[in-house]
Amino acid sequence: MTALLAGTAAVAVPLVLLGSLFGQLRRPGTLAAALRAQRTFPPSLAGPVAAAVLAAEAVAGLGGAAGLLMWRDGPFRAASAAAAVLLALYAAYGARVARTRRGVPCGCAGERTPMTGWVAGRAAAFAALALAGALWGLPGDPTRYEIVTIVAAGLGFAVILWTLPLAMTEERSPAV
Repeated sequence: MTALLAGTAAVAVPLVLLGSLFGQLRRPGTLAAALRAQRTFPPSLAGPVAAAVLAAEAVAGLGGAAGLLMWRDGPFRAASAAAAVLLALYAAYGARVARTRRGVPCGCAGERTPMTGWVAGRAAAFAALALAGALWGLPGDPTRYEIVTIVAAGLGFAVILWTLPLAMTEERSPAV
């Protein structure tokens, strides 16, 4: 069971971090604008904080993907540990902003998803997956069947958790 969980993390976490990075690069400035709207940093720091976030996502995502593709346990565990820390920070930050600043954008992956508890919960779930990858590493000598199962589980978790906050956003129409 731990091999499946760690394998799922090996696929889902780098995929989501690199997907987020791609979304940010496709829509530059979205994260900095969201940080300014969230008012947790001075406006002048929004750009540098956004750049630091993108760099951290790139390092953790590329490191995890490289460790997975080369099937190197040490680099994979290091990247997973970095991702676990980054995603835990996202979860804590998201929870704080969701409690104190209603209606502000998340800035996640360059999207306009509102910052809600679902965003924080998604980050916490990915942090837990990344921690599993850091603790247990890559599964040892998996069969083809196990690899297919791991990839399918990783893709499934990534898609479900990625779409969760937007799926749980309730749009209210104006009262008539």
